Amino acid sequence: MPEATPKYVQVQKHIEREIREKNIVGRLPGERAIAKELGFSYMTVRKAIDKLVGEGALYKIPTKGTFVADQKHQGKKTRTIGYFLDSGIDAGISSPYYSLIFNALEKEAAKNGYSLVYFSDSSEKNMRETLKKLDGVIATCFPRVEHVIQQIKESVPVVVIDNSSYDKGIPSIIIENFSADVESVDYVCSLGHTRVGFMTGLEDSDVGKSRYAGYQRGLAKNNIDLDEALIYRGDYSYEAGMQGVEYFFSLDAPPTAIICANDSMALGAMRRVHLAKLSVPEDISIVGFDDVVIASQISPALTTVAAPVDEIATRSFSMLSRLIQGDALESNHIALEARLVVRDTCAKLLKTSAAA
Repeated sequence: MPEATPKYVQVQKHIEREIREKNIVGRLPGERAIAKELGFSYMTVRKAIDKLVGEGALYKIPTKGTFVADQKHQGKKTRTIGYFLDSGIDAGISSPYYSLIFNALEKEAAKNGYSLVYFSDSSEKNMRETLKKLDGVIATCFPRVEHVIQQIKESVPVVVIDNSSYDKGIPSIIIENFSADVESVDYVCSLGHTRVGFMTGLEDSDVGKSRYAGYQRGLAKNNIDLDEALIYRGDYSYEAGMQGVEYFFSLDAPPTAIICANDSMALGAMRRVHLAKLSVPEDISIVGFDDVVIASQISPALTTVAAPVDEIATRSFSMLSRLIQGDALESNHIALEARLVVRDTCAKLLKTSAAA
């Protein structure tokens, strides 16, 4: 082999030749053993093996070793991963938040030589056909789709985001929702607000529960008693934001600040305040969660908690890639910090109430 050929390529060609000639069948010798035999460093051997794993000629099983791919394993190497989002999500992949997630995942996949496909059909037959075309899946997890997550797990590696799975063997990337909403309450209280309303999201998942719990903890931290009248049960939709403000304005003593469990409701709330001929933040302060694109583009620009979307994509793809290659994970569950982005929708308290 020409001397100019990179060493790892020489090792790769050697392993491929040994496989063709049936000198290697099943499990490969250890990386250090191959390195000693060929006179190269084990890191050079590892690079060659990782290349062959990426091409589908080999596959890894954590703690067991590297193996020659049989027809079954070779057929799974499509260089395509899926993003699963429950079809029950309002607006689906077109929603402001999940479009951010999908775009970030698509960029991360492309950067690593993979394509990304979106799917939401969870019927058993269609799911089975979809999974045949994928090497792995990143899935937005909710309790109502736990059975779907298990079905995916049986076919391909899977990493969940948003909520962790009941099955703690499934790796997850989540956001520190609780501490983020504690920070939001701290911020509006620092501006003098003591009547702080909250629009919940759906409380059938850890995300919704944690954001509500963070609001409650924030009140307690600032020595404010929880007032059930200042809670509006929303569903993350723009319409719920408008309806929530309608409800708050019907109170004898409306809140002077509203914290919303997502930006869509915050935007709806801002619209309803405007229709009431009142102003944000002069008459009422509003805080969102997610930092969707329009949050920084509207006037006044929305104060909100920025979800670490790019980091979610990077970390979840990295986890999934290691699982696809058969590598063990350093950590199965990661919680990412979200930060409050202060813009223009909150102000120091000048009035004691807002009125429609």
